[in-house]
Amino acid sequence: MKMIIAGTTALVIAGGALFGYNVYQKSSQSNAAEIAKEVTVSRGNVTAGVTESASVNVDSLEQTYDLVLTSTSVSASVESGSSSPSGGMSMGGGMSGMGGMSMGGMTNGKSSRGGSIGSTSVSTQSESSAVALVVDKVMITEGQSVKKGDVIMTITQESINEARDSLQKAVEDAELALRQAQIEASETKLSAKFDYDTRIAEGQNALSVYNATLNEIAQNISSLYSQIDDVNSQIATCTDEKQLSQLQTQLESLRSQLSSAESSRSSDELSARQTYEEACMYYENAQDLYDVSVNGVGASEEEAQEAVDAAKADLEAFEAYISDGNICADYSGTITGVGYSSGDTLSSETAIASYADAESITVTVNVTEDDISVVHLKDTVDISFLSYPDEMFSGYVSEIGSSSTSGNSSTVSYPVTVVVTSVPETLLSGMTANVTFISKQVENVLYASNKAIIREGTDSYVLLKKQDGSEEKVKVEVGFSNGNIVEVKGVSEGDTLLIKGKVS
Repeated sequence: MKMIIAGTTALVIAGGALFGYNVYQKSSQSNAAEIAKEVTVSRGNVTAGVTESASVNVDSLEQTYDLVLTSTSVSASVESGSSSPSGGMSMGGGMSGMGGMSMGGMTNGKSSRGGSIGSTSVSTQSESSAVALVVDKVMITEGQSVKKGDVIMTITQESINEARDSLQKAVEDAELALRQAQIEASETKLSAKFDYDTRIAEGQNALSVYNATLNEIAQNISSLYSQIDDVNSQIATCTDEKQLSQLQTQLESLRSQLSSAESSRSSDELSARQTYEEACMYYENAQDLYDVSVNGVGASEEEAQEAVDAAKADLEAFEAYISDGNICADYSGTITGVGYSSGDTLSSETAIASYADAESITVTVNVTEDDISVVHLKDTVDISFLSYPDEMFSGYVSEIGSSSTSGNSSTVSYPVTVVVTSVPETLLSGMTANVTFISKQVENVLYASNKAIIREGTDSYVLLKKQDGSEEKVKVEVGFSNGNIVEVKGVSEGDTLLIKGKVS
């Protein structure tokens, strides 16, 4: 068992005093000189336990550059779909024998504005080059202690302005695309409504138009017969040869028209019937065709609005992150790495800085099988560091290994991991730590150095230095000792005790 000295330091700190000494000499008739060392009576804890040493392990925290600053272009476009069947109800295009007469006006399913079914889409495209933020000054170095919120780097104003301009342009482009999408969506709805109204009107008039077409076909043929009869009557009474020749020519033309009209009558009537039926079909399906035409219009507007929201969010995130040109520490702790120097461009692939994680500092020591019985999970331990010899810190046992680490040695030891809960201002991986596992402790007592106790038989005394510099031998009662300091009663906190000796 190793009785600790490290615990003593903790108690001195708790009592608010450090051991000090003054050495002075008194002349004697011999060559030996008497010296007196002064120690102070303090209040605190007297602790004994097992002390082992090992290196500190400090986990690392990384502060990354996670602000996406890619210049984005946004545009809106109309994607054309398949055109709705027109029906082709032009009442005269196929009636070659009707003297050029047209029954038009009935398009049956396709207005003069067009019957194509289309939708508006918004496309977002990122430019190949990312916005670059350039480091101006680096305010930290490895080993430096910082607090959360401290400025650790600054960014050049020029690169900030370029980034801001790019992000503002992205917002403007997205808003323009949204307006374009809204306009095109409105036009699509208006066109679809116009086509719908046209199909309804043509469907409602389909029968009367069909009957009128059949009547015109019959009237055209009847009119040709009447004209032929009239010309024949004129020929029968005509005596002028020149006029007679003109009448015969006219007669041949009428007969040709009649022949053509009679030949195409069946096909013209069939065409009129087909157009009528198509008009009825479009009338019955007018609502469905309208729904297809406007399908997806709202989705395109939503997509454009999302692009606007995303662009504005990027700009707001940028302003919150770097508007003042400063990058601040995300954590408190000791800097263990710096990723940039002046003139470098920030990248998400390189950490801005790394920190010693004050929440994840551990020490793993090997405790022999003779001492392992005093170690328990969650036990509080005292910790001192070689770099801070006059200070004491605390921790607790987080893990006790079940496998020994003896290797080829005859001494069997077990790994014990301690989490450090109070740390000095700067603590780096690899520093040496002394961990004391407490086996016994008395708390809030007066204590003094073991060397200050003068033992005479069963009684104990101390040499008390008075305010006038004189000495007084005072009987005291001693209690628990850890081998370095001892609990003492009969003196007061702050009293100065003398430890005398002779040197030659």
